Amino acid sequence: MLGFYFALIVSFVSAFLGGALNLINLRFSREWLKLSNGFSAGLLITISLAHMLPEAKLEVNYIYAVAGFGIFYLIEGFTRSGSCSDAHCPESHPSGGMVAWSGMSFHALVDGVAMGVGFGKSTELGIIIALAIMIHKAPIGFSLTSILSSRGYKYRDSLFLLMVFSVLTPLGALMSMLFLKVDTQVLYKALAFSGGTFLHISISELLPDVHAERKRTILYYVMAGIIVGLLPRFFE
Repeated sequence: MLGFYFALIVSFVSAFLGGALNLINLRFSREWLKLSNGFSAGLLITISLAHMLPEAKLEVNYIYAVAGFGIFYLIEGFTRSGSCSDAHCPESHPSGGMVAWSGMSFHALVDGVAMGVGFGKSTELGIIIALAIMIHKAPIGFSLTSILSSRGYKYRDSLFLLMVFSVLTPLGALMSMLFLKVDTQVLYKALAFSGGTFLHISISELLPDVHAERKRTILYYVMAGIIVGLLPRFFE
């Protein structure tokens, strides 16, 4: 359980730090954002295909994987609330402040549920999901505060919304762990659903963003994420 509680802290700190540094004008470089999103894309794809879906009894629970992908597709389509690897993203971002915050917050909550489900299955799976969330959350926190600031939100209001957003991933993890203790039969369904959401985040949000500029270096970032995601399988 020590690893689980450490993952809760890290997921909060990552999201909050990404947004807070932006609020005090310590911006991430554009190249770092692409590195983070590219690595996250490869890692999330591998977590979904090599770890979560194979453990989810997909022949029975496939509908939950499809639902996870489809629900996130609709939310992202209506809110355009994914992370952004372009420092000038807020100026052209189509979402209003609260719309973007709502979409990102739901995203954060489901990420937490996935992390709790991972720890419910095994410590190793929980840790690798926590790693993906930690890397993925800083750019999303950065994007969130950029959008809020560009929409005229005051510093105090942006900081409050960032705080709530950052708390939701640990909250989702705690809720899912408690629920799984009550009914372990939902574990396979939750794994399938979470695997579907991770596929959507990586394929529909991250990969198109990092490939907006045709640079071959991004291929190495994505492949590095895939390799890191496969390492636990090699040492089982």
